[in-house]
Amino acid sequence: MARRALVAAITAALLLAACGGGDSDDDGNAPARAQPLLGVTSGAVLNEGAPLRSEVRAMKASGVTALRAPFYWWTAQPTKGAPNFAATDPLVEAVSRAGIELLPIAVGTPAWAARHPKLRNSPPAGTKTYAAFMTALIGRYGPSGSFWTEHPGVPKLPIRRWQLWNEPDHLHYWSDQPYAADYVKLARAAREAIKEADPGATVVMAGFADRSWDAIADVYRAGGKGVFDVVAIHPYTFEVRNVLRIVEYARRALRKARDAERPLWLTEVTWSSGKRPGHTAAPFETTAADQAARLAEALPLLIRERKQLGVERIFWENWISNDTNHANPFDFSGLRVLHPDGSVTEKPAFAEFKRIALEQQR
Repeated sequence: MARRALVAAITAALLLAACGGGDSDDDGNAPARAQPLLGVTSGAVLNEGAPLRSEVRAMKASGVTALRAPFYWWTAQPTKGAPNFAATDPLVEAVSRAGIELLPIAVGTPAWAARHPKLRNSPPAGTKTYAAFMTALIGRYGPSGSFWTEHPGVPKLPIRRWQLWNEPDHLHYWSDQPYAADYVKLARAAREAIKEADPGATVVMAGFADRSWDAIADVYRAGGKGVFDVVAIHPYTFEVRNVLRIVEYARRALRKARDAERPLWLTEVTWSSGKRPGHTAAPFETTAADQAARLAEALPLLIRERKQLGVERIFWENWISNDTNHANPFDFSGLRVLHPDGSVTEKPAFAEFKRIALEQQR
């Protein structure tokens, strides 16, 4: 996800889509799309000030076919009562018009539903409220969602894939550790709600960074087998070859859990470009030129090995950033940069991503 605790990033480092969608046809139907492979995460900047429509059009032109973005529960439902989707409707409209698949991350407990109401990173007090939020999301954006009836001019591209939380093994997202038993209970309730509302939906495990293979084992020991249709990891490391090694470890953990055929999604892959003179760099932090070089090496390697390792999706973290906050290396992970005057520029990594993504269309 766009911003996380620096300590999580340091711990993690110790150790993508055929063609982009076209415009809607004259009948308003969603454009034909290839199965997504290479995607991007939105980055906080896309949610907080970047020109949404033009950036989504740039994604489309760059070969992006999937966008992973947070759908914050605390924003949609700050108080008890029906959720308000004003914050997510514009994103859904933009990506639907571009023919880009959207992977929401349902995360962020509102105070009224939290186990610890004063903590921003609190897990929910129980499972029912989060499950009800998932039902409401599908009621808005699923195959029979109210969004599509209220916006008949928008190409209908229902959301069918949902990621349940982000990195609950980190205090930044989940205050109560160890997390596994509580997270599996929450995810099981959410899965039941999702499948009841949309039996064809895909339930994606929260992405795990650091020793993600150990997190997978923890989740399965807590009863997670059968809860998730897809397992997700965030293979953060400095050396490109170790990205592949982390994926191999994750696959090994699934074999040990007797779930060897479960698909893997890499819902965050990145190197930060925030290395500067006089700045103590995080272990996966480098220069803009080296960020591009590592992307150009890593993505083709993962694409080449994806079938052997059972990797279905690869998301670069992230699409656009401010590149200003040296305390947060993820603020320098964008392919593009939003400047204070509202202008947007491309980093060297953008050209490499675009080249690789568009090659998948041929």
